[in-house]
Amino acid sequence: MKIIRLLCLFCLVPAVLPAQEKVSDTKSETIVDRINRSEPGKGSVKVIQDAQITERLGKKATSTTNSGSFQYVEVLGYRIQVFSGNNQRISKNEAYQKETSVKSVFPELSTYVVFTAPFWRLRIGDFQTFQDARQMMVKLRAEFPAYGREMSIVKEKVRVKVQ
Repeated sequence: MKIIRLLCLFCLVPAVLPAQEKVSDTKSETIVDRINRSEPGKGSVKVIQDAQITERLGKKATSTTNSGSFQYVEVLGYRIQVFSGNNQRISKNEAYQKETSVKSVFPELSTYVVFTAPFWRLRIGDFQTFQDARQMMVKLRAEFPAYGREMSIVKEKVRVKVQ
């Protein structure tokens, strides 16, 4: 019985090793890679920088919307936290209600309802700078004075569209 197990193990090891190599070889394209790529009919740009800076710029990802797909990068930025509650019975519904009311007035803003035990949170926007987030928070407080006390700006990874 032990010999059969060993034979099965030796047969599986060579099959698993190439699969691991394929996964590690796939590297997602960064924004710098996209800029450095030469395209016919367009000018050429060569960005030379340290690899650590490239890592901090973010990785390219794809998201789909109703109108199709668009490209975005994830970078460190800011969001406005509109709601945070830990009452399990009502916080989830309250977060989604506030999301609906904010979306009705500001449909262009991205909204994120997130559960991180034990809190339900509603965060709004993908702002690259603190000043942009602050300006939007002023508008939100003017439109929703009841939410004003809870609003704060939080640092988080945000999605920025790539043209």
